[in-house]
Amino acid sequence: MLRFARFVVAPLLLIAIALGLLGLTSRPASPPPVLTALGDQPLVIAHRGGKGLWPENTLFAFERALELGVDMLEMDLHLSADGEPVVIHDTTLERTTNGEGPVAAHNLAELQALDAGYRWSADGGQSYPYRNQGTRIPSFTEVLQRFPRAPKLVELKVADDALAERVCEQLKRSGQTDRVVVGSFHESALRRFREQCPDVATSAGASSVRLLVALNWIGLGKLLSPTYQALQIPEQHGDLRIATPGLIATARERGLHVQLWTINEQPAMHRLLDMGAQALITDYPDRALQLLGRSTRISALSDE
Repeated sequence: MLRFARFVVAPLLLIAIALGLLGLTSRPASPPPVLTALGDQPLVIAHRGGKGLWPENTLFAFERALELGVDMLEMDLHLSADGEPVVIHDTTLERTTNGEGPVAAHNLAELQALDAGYRWSADGGQSYPYRNQGTRIPSFTEVLQRFPRAPKLVELKVADDALAERVCEQLKRSGQTDRVVVGSFHESALRRFREQCPDVATSAGASSVRLLVALNWIGLGKLLSPTYQALQIPEQHGDLRIATPGLIATARERGLHVQLWTINEQPAMHRLLDMGAQALITDYPDRALQLLGRSTRISALSDE
């Protein structure tokens, strides 16, 4: 009986000591300048510049979204064949442009010769109002030059060290390391970016999100010491509800800025804000601004 007690109690005691030490040494994340500068109000983040309203990931979309009154621009980056970060979501060109094939198989000049407004339609393909209007795939450098003061969410879409390195280099050169939050589903890309730009805010990678969900589920979320500053999550993944009041509360307690994607309907926006979400990443930023009682300034937008 004594031997059995030692067998059971000793490991439990060691676990309790380890958890106690983790509790004493855990530290919340520090809020980054890009987010603290925006204050405590719920943020409206234009997903791909507001892809429900105009051609996604284009200078045109970003300009319109800022004129609308959004707080941040969200965008996706790939690497061209000649090593230039370009702003496009898909690995291939067919969905959003009149081009074909992988983005990575074309150099910057070839990509920018394409029509990035070619496929956009608000009426299911009956009309294409942005065709032949000179809408191009922008380089990341162009975005930084055109919108130097705009806060940005930047997603690295490929697990390529060269992309992470080039993005870090361009942020440093433009003096905008404090104007962005960088994220990726590719842990290797995030790891490389953090090595190159340790002072730039990042969001949780996929494994970090899974860890937080698991720790919160077993009641140990307070032990987390995040190495990132933002938590970007969907409301639900398959049958699993990710955004729960408990998870959001734990994330905020650990110093994380909780941003929900991609939230397009006002009832869902309202529900998630009531749960404690701090930002809505949406294809329809006009709806989020309206819900928050903020002027969209949409009447001032020109169709030119």
